Amino acid sequence: MKNNTINPSKQNECIFDLLPEASPTFQTEFKKQQPIKQETQIMNTQDQTDKYGFKSQKELKQKNDPKTFNARIQKWRIMIDIFDKQEKPDKKLLKNRTRKGIPDGFRNLAWPYLAGVPQAKIDSILYLKCGKYDEFLKSQEFKFEQQIRLDVLRTFPDNVNFQDQTVLSESLVNVLKALSVAISDMGYCQGLNFLTAALIMVTNDENAFWILFRLMTKYNQAEKYKNPSYLLREFFILDSLINQYYPTTAKIFKKNNIDLFYFATEWFITLFASTLPIDLFYRVFEIFLLEGEKTLFRCALTIIHFKEQKLIQLQNNFENSLRHLKSLDDFFTLDNDQFINVMLNKFKFSRQLIQQLDEKYKKQKKK
Repeated sequence: MKNNTINPSKQNECIFDLLPEASPTFQTEFKKQQPIKQETQIMNTQDQTDKYGFKSQKELKQKNDPKTFNARIQKWRIMIDIFDKQEKPDKKLLKNRTRKGIPDGFRNLAWPYLAGVPQAKIDSILYLKCGKYDEFLKSQEFKFEQQIRLDVLRTFPDNVNFQDQTVLSESLVNVLKALSVAISDMGYCQGLNFLTAALIMVTNDENAFWILFRLMTKYNQAEKYKNPSYLLREFFILDSLINQYYPTTAKIFKKNNIDLFYFATEWFITLFASTLPIDLFYRVFEIFLLEGEKTLFRCALTIIHFKEQKLIQLQNNFENSLRHLKSLDDFFTLDNDQFINVMLNKFKFSRQLIQQLDEKYKKQKKK
């Protein structure tokens, strides 16, 4: 297989052009869809925004039990206190509480600990001789600033916080610039803008930067940006899992030549930040911080789970099937907990299974 890398000098080059096994037809079709604008999927008849700045009349259905919510807040106050004292919480307790969802006001405090930001700062000092976010912004040259600013305008087009020159849009530029300096062999790539924007809607610039730094290093997410052919590994693993859990859907994909490249690229490049309602993304993201890569494949399978019945109805229509796979509409009719419960209870595979499929992919790649 050809080993492609991103040429930093080609700032306008699309990451999806570099996938070696994507045919020109696949690439053309995918770029027609980029960026997927949420306003085409969420109708807006009044000048209203939700708490995150999205212009939408649709609210994600959520259970509203004040007693349960208040109890959860109290539990997370205790958990944050444990973090602040640099004590180690009970792993099972932390896992259970994170799976139930971190209350909004505590995400800014909890995410850095779940991601291991304190260790990221130590690693940065050891290996980069720089341990402060502001220092990365003092670079004399930002090779990717022009492309970053272009992509900021394309980030969540349905969100008022990223239209024109707003405080958050400038924060987005700064975090992405700093990250491109801190991980210079990765630089900046499309998709990072959505993930970063989702983070800075909850936490401050510095936290967002260090969480991203940790994702790219400890969680090994930088590989897919450094070398887009790495996505083929994720497609292989997901395809194997779809065949295992949803053989009917797998047959539909094969029958209609629906390659995972068409829709799953965006899933993995943005870690679902641009493909799930934002509140649901946050639930998945914080579980990912604690439980790792298998969460991404669980999330992908859960999307397939809720879309399979309609896919069966649309199985003879390629365009409508693809449109359905990319639509957010299904998830506005769900309670957050419905999605999370399916994700965690139906797909209980271990990290070892992902490792086994990874090894199988590597062997196949060598042939």
